[in-house]
Amino acid sequence: MKLLNFNYLILWSLCACSSALHAQDATIRLETTPTDDLSFCVFYKGKEVIRKSPLGMTIDNRAIGKEVRIKSVTPGEQTNGERLCTYTIEKPEGDIYYIDTREYADGIALRYRIPASTNICIYGEATSFTFPSRTKTWYASGPFQYGWLQEYQDRFTDDIEGEILAPPATFLTPDGVYAAITEANLFNYHGAVLLGTEPNQVRFGYVENKGHLETGVITGLPPSKYWHEAVRNVPWIVSPKEGVNEVITPWRVLMLAENLNGLVNNKILAKVSDKPDKNLFPDGSETDWIKPGRATFTWLVEGKDRLSIGNHKKYVDGCAELGIEAVVVDDGWELWQQTEKNANGRTKWEMLKELVDYAGERNVNIWVWRSSSPRSGNKTDIGLVDPKERADFMRKCSEIGVKGLKIDFFHTENLFTVNLMENILKDAAKEKLMVIFHGVNKPTGDSYTYPNLLAKEAVRGLETVGGENSWAPGPPWPYHNTVLPFTRWLVGPADYTPLNFRAFCPPSITFAHQLSSIYMLTSPMLIFAADMEDMLSSPGRSFIESVPVVWDETIVLPESEIGKLAALARRKGDVWYLTVLNGEEAGVFETNLDFLPKGKYKMEIATDTPGNRKLIEIKESKICSGQKMKEQLMSGGGFVARISAI
Repeated sequence: MKLLNFNYLILWSLCACSSALHAQDATIRLETTPTDDLSFCVFYKGKEVIRKSPLGMTIDNRAIGKEVRIKSVTPGEQTNGERLCTYTIEKPEGDIYYIDTREYADGIALRYRIPASTNICIYGEATSFTFPSRTKTWYASGPFQYGWLQEYQDRFTDDIEGEILAPPATFLTPDGVYAAITEANLFNYHGAVLLGTEPNQVRFGYVENKGHLETGVITGLPPSKYWHEAVRNVPWIVSPKEGVNEVITPWRVLMLAENLNGLVNNKILAKVSDKPDKNLFPDGSETDWIKPGRATFTWLVEGKDRLSIGNHKKYVDGCAELGIEAVVVDDGWELWQQTEKNANGRTKWEMLKELVDYAGERNVNIWVWRSSSPRSGNKTDIGLVDPKERADFMRKCSEIGVKGLKIDFFHTENLFTVNLMENILKDAAKEKLMVIFHGVNKPTGDSYTYPNLLAKEAVRGLETVGGENSWAPGPPWPYHNTVLPFTRWLVGPADYTPLNFRAFCPPSITFAHQLSSIYMLTSPMLIFAADMEDMLSSPGRSFIESVPVVWDETIVLPESEIGKLAALARRKGDVWYLTVLNGEEAGVFETNLDFLPKGKYKMEIATDTPGNRKLIEIKESKICSGQKMKEQLMSGGGFVARISAI
């Protein structure tokens, strides 16, 4: 069949009627090719940013994007700049499936709905995005991207054939349009990557860790020889959710913007994500027991007793002095009965309650670590796979006053693990516990559906310093840190555990860069990796004490360039912060402070001391809105400024 005739055109016009009125927005166009294969293209501000690209999936070994016709097109409700449409797709034998599309001012989203009453087997996906030649892309490559392995690089899309691109991948077309591709609303489905299938084209696909396939252990950290071993597009089986007679894929999302500011402020993931369950979260993200904040943890600090109760009490005292809200008790606390000299027969829960009570008297909260499942070779991990163990563990944490959980070592985003993560979030919410996921896949808007999820790691953070040439390869840290705000952070906060002035401070970045990173690589649960003594004595201590974790406004300054310079102006209330991270080349940063409302201001700046990469210098000055500022930047340097109205 060819493109549908006059009847199709009427249906298309109904769905696209608002598009003509919004020619400056993003629009998606579905059609069939002369061979009856389903395809689409995307326009943005009058430019074709995604050229004709395949759609469809292979289900039960049948390609549902080939030899099809578009049976009907049903417009949805058009509200708040959102334009919805549903395409009914029919195979020659009469099988039906659906594609939902959404158009926004700053991008598009699409998903498949496959009618099913029982299991179906997913063999692969045809959904692809075809860019113009000489489009530049920044992405994390390598066989496995979901934890601490992120080998960020940049190249032209002409040269991506054979590559794995970890979502979100960022693109810049020759016409100057920025784009990012990811997925959203990932529930009851296998998480996806992007595969470079041919020059200038990426396709959604699935990978699984080879260790899970060969050992039969479906989730968690596999034996070390498999840590970075991936297998592509292994068939997998999914069932519809209870009470639903269809399998619904995550949204395939294309963010679009004219500049980096528009890309960083893209809100599509929030718009396409399911809303929170009112029974679990009566006021959504404002539910009273969900309290974003800052924390310390002792995993990366020096000293042989770093995991002891005594050391944690010292960190509680330091947090109380700095006004930091929490201490995260990391891996090792469940062995206190064997490791604590003064255990005196007490259980781990009795000792943990002692710490919780000590912290509570000082207005500091306690979070605790737990592996999601037993790690290969570890004889003490219990995990949270078993529903009863999970419920009992969370109930006990809640009873003794623990406020949050750091759950680690998922190491895959297969269907089983995606469902496990959702069950953890549900059970934690029932006990009013906040959660961070570590050793995990990228955010997919899940924190909008489960607002007790404050952050996911999914980043090569400071705990991988020292593994650059072995288990945690990646680019130079100045490059890495100036790519992250425009790639990984586009989809949500990460548990990067920033701020360290000792062994976990890469020598390629300066102390001022480290300090500024807590303003750049931010999170609603911002966990500092620094030794307490260093934070208390730092010349930049007031910037540690005052860093917000939830922002009212973020502006990407025009001087920013991915991989070379990241410069953001952020506002919390009436106070502005300017955070700058420099790449590998030393230079001079100049900008116009025209983001400030008209008036006079006091600017306090924590910056590098000339000639000393390990010394932070504090300077103060009076400035006016619109004034130009200039600051010298070392290789891997940076600064943070606090700007308050006079």
